[in-house]
Amino acid sequence: MAERLPMIFLFALHLLVSGVFSMSILTIENKCNHTVWPVIFSWNVDSQVSPTGFALRRGEARAIQAPSSWYGLISGRTLCSTDSTGKFSCATGDCESGKIECPGSYSWAPVTYVYFRIDNGGINSYTISVEYGYNLPVMVVPSQRSRTCISAGCDVELNKTCPKDLMIMSRGTPVACSSTCMESNTPETCCTRDFKSKQNCKPTVYTQNFERACPLAHIYAYDDNNSTVTCLNSTDYVITFCPSSNPNKTK
Repeated sequence: MAERLPMIFLFALHLLVSGVFSMSILTIENKCNHTVWPVIFSWNVDSQVSPTGFALRRGEARAIQAPSSWYGLISGRTLCSTDSTGKFSCATGDCESGKIECPGSYSWAPVTYVYFRIDNGGINSYTISVEYGYNLPVMVVPSQRSRTCISAGCDVELNKTCPKDLMIMSRGTPVACSSTCMESNTPETCCTRDFKSKQNCKPTVYTQNFERACPLAHIYAYDDNNSTVTCLNSTDYVITFCPSSNPNKTK
C-alpha cells in the first residue's frame, strides 16, 4: 500500500495541473469605512462555496476557494445587528436567515451583485449587476488581464443620487437604491408577460441613469451592453467593496 501512494499523489497532481480540480481564489476585501457582511450564494448544488456569510471589518480581506463549475453570486450587507433574541438582520442585503451565514434559498434584494461562473467550458466569467438595485460600490480585478478579461465594477456612490421614490433610508440616511421592478413589480418594469422580450422591454429613466454611472454593469433584464467579462479558468479575482478611489460614507 505504501508503494502505491507516490503514484496516487502524482496522478492527483496531474489532475490538478490539467484543470480537472481547477478552482479560483476569490479575495473579498472591504475598503468601506464601516463593516460589510458579504453573502456568497451557490446556485449549483454539487459545487458549493463556504462560508455563505461572514463579517469584514474596515480594511479586512478574506480569501474564498471557488471550485470548478461553481455558479453563484457575491453581495454585501450593511448596517447589520443582532437583537435581544439572537436574530441577526441587516438594513441592506439581508438574506433573511436570521444568522450571519446565508444557507438555503435566496431572495433578490436591492443591492449590488457580482455573478460568477467558474470553469464553465474552460473559461470563467463574471458580471456586475444593479438590475435589482444598488447599495455599495464594488470593483472586481482579475489576476490575469487580457482583451476580454478586464477589471469592471460599479464604483460610484449612487445612494445619494437615487430617485427619492426608490431611495431606501435608515435613520435619515440613504443606504440603498431600489429598482423600479423591486418597488412596483409591474410587467413593464420587470420585463415579464407581454414585456418579456428585448423588443418590448425598454430602458427607463432609472436604468439610463444607472447605465451612465456604471457602463460596465448589467442594468436590466434585456440589457445588451456586453457586461459579462470572460477570463481563463485559472484566473483569481479580488472583489473590493468601496474601492479606495471612492469610499462609501455609510455609518
